[in-house]
This record gives sequence, structure tokens and C-alpha cells, in this order.
Amino acid sequence: MNFSKHSLARRLKLQQIAIFDKVVSCGSLLAASRELHMTQPALSKAVQELEEHFGRALFVRTRRGVQPTDFGRMLHAHCRSLLSDLRLLADDLNAWNAGVSGQVIVGTLIAASAQLLPTAVLRLREIAPNVVVEVRVGINETMFEALARGELDVVVGLLPALDSGGTLEHVPLYEENLCAVVGRQHPLASRTSVEPAQLASADWIVPTPASEAIHPTTQFFEALGMQRPARIVESVSMLTNLGLLMQSQMIALMPFSVAREFVRLGLLSVLPLGYSSPFGRIGYTVYKGRAPSPATERLLLALRETAAASL
Repeated sequence: MNFSKHSLARRLKLQQIAIFDKVVSCGSLLAASRELHMTQPALSKAVQELEEHFGRALFVRTRRGVQPTDFGRMLHAHCRSLLSDLRLLADDLNAWNAGVSGQVIVGTLIAASAQLLPTAVLRLREIAPNVVVEVRVGINETMFEALARGELDVVVGLLPALDSGGTLEHVPLYEENLCAVVGRQHPLASRTSVEPAQLASADWIVPTPASEAIHPTTQFFEALGMQRPARIVESVSMLTNLGLLMQSQMIALMPFSVAREFVRLGLLSVLPLGYSSPFGRIGYTVYKGRAPSPATERLLLALRETAAASL
């Protein structure tokens, strides 16, 4: 069977594509029917029609539900792209009609989640109060993959040390430094100076190996003449790290702008090591081949304004 864009346009319906995507993400027809508020037979019919269009099975049944076939996985990759473009069309239509509406899906990293992004979101709400901002947290690798697939509009946080070009555009906003922090109850919290030798045997919280922050972390220990700590917790979860610091005598590495917010709140203390360690460039990343929606453009402007005001 040969296909063309015209034959696909005549055969396929957007609702079928949306139903197929939801069944894949939910892993079962029953769960998808609940989320879409549709009957299970109606979903089954839509899936069956797609299978008839393509002449191939899209799912195999398992004990836990359904899983896409190899053909189904290939089709789903294209469906996600179609649905992403459809969401951007909806944003453009809403922005055209109201001027200050739409949706922005943001991927963020620890370096931007405490100050830069929250402040930018508040600026955005002042000029476009009806824009819905959805924030997802992760590491660079997974966030950039989601950005390329169209599942995110922008990623905010630590930029890669080397820009290899390609389909992603990295826009730096400012340079960040790295510091060591402890909870306010820590014996070193009130010291006016701390020597690296006092830290060698401590329990540390460090970024996960897959995190872009692992490189400046290694440089931090090398600059202090320290070996990588033997007793560590690897985490890029802000809430987990904060909880560990407040309930123990662990030490964590943290971007200075993030640490400053927790110091201001009386939760953490920055250790006075007498050394300023470079962390890297903080900024945002967008996909080159996809024009930002009006709502995304407003958020990017708010990010630039926030960074400029803090310098």
C-alpha cells in the first residue's frame, strides 16, 4: 500500500490521532477512556479504524494492558509531532484572539528553579495573566530530548559547556558560581572560615553522573585539592536535597543564586571557603526548527528581563 500526504489527509482524523496518543501514554484502553471521558468501545473503534487505514496492528495486548507494536511506536513518534504542532496552532489562535493567552511548557533544572524561572513567571503573569505555564523538572539529556520532540517549548537552566550546534539553540543569560552549603543546624554553619580538610570526611550531596552539573562539581573538588567524597548521595532533586540538609550534617554543592534564596529564608548557610568556583552559563534553550508561540515569546522576554535586572 502506497501513501501520500493527500491520501493520509483524506483518511486520517485528528481525533483518531489524539486517541491513539492517549492509549499509548496510558498503556490501556480503559485508562485512556477515563482520561478522555469517552466510552471504551468508542476508543476501540478509533484504534481499529487506524489499523484498517494502515493495514497493520498498532497494539499488542499484555497482562497489564496494551503496548504499541514496532509500527505503532514509529507512528506514535509522528503523532506526537502532529499534536505538538496542533497545540502551537491553538496557542497562536488564542493569542491572536486575546493577545495574552496560550500555554507554555517549560523544562527546568535546579540552577533555574529557585530564582530565575519563578521571577520570570511572575513577570509573565503581569503582562499575560491568562497564559498557562506548565513546569517539568529533569536533567539536560531528558529535557533536551523532550524539547526536540515538541513536548516542551523551552528548557531553562545550566547550558551545556560545549555548544555542538545542531537543532537546539542555547541562549546564555548570565554566569553562575558554585558553592558549598549546609543546614543552619550544622556545626560549620556559624564559622567565619572553613578549610577543605574539614570537609574531606563529610557526607556530601552531589549531582547525578548524567547531569550537566557533574563537570563543574569535579572542578570544584579539584580546585580545593580534595578527592571526590566517598560518602555521597547523588541527587538533582531540590526538595530532596533541602530535606537532607535540614535533617542531617550533610554538605551539598549548589548554584550560588539558588543557595542565596535559601539563606535569605533562614534554611541554609554557605560555607566560607574563600573560593569562588565557576558553575557555568545559565540560560534557556529552544528548538531551532520551531518558531516559538506568542506565549513562549513572552516568557523568553521575561527571562531576559529577569536576568538583566539581577546583574
